Amino acid sequence: MEEITAPSNDDEDEQRTYTRLLTAISDYRRRHHRAGPDILAPRPAGLGGEEWDHLTDAIDLYTHARVRRRLERIRERTDAERAAILTPTSPLHPPARDPHPHGRQRPMR
Repeated sequence: MEEITAPSNDDEDEQRTYTRLLTAISDYRRRHHRAGPDILAPRPAGLGGEEWDHLTDAIDLYTHARVRRRLERIRERTDAERAAILTPTSPLHPPARDPHPHGRQRPMR
């Protein structure tokens, strides 16, 4: 379970999510007699595979959310540092953030 990075102490929501995830994984490992470094072991056949799929998805979602959150914090810190150093008229000054970061929204018809 060392592969699942623990949250920082100041993020209570992430700590709750992390605790719930580890509890579900520990329960699964106990019920399926799993031990060793592999978190869930190979996917079981039959109906047991559905729970394995659910837990695998939960691990992936948790990991991706943590990475996304860290990248956002790095970008914010970098933008803030750049804005503090550069004058507003500098061509290197960061532009204002786009309110629609995933592309422009289409006009309503």
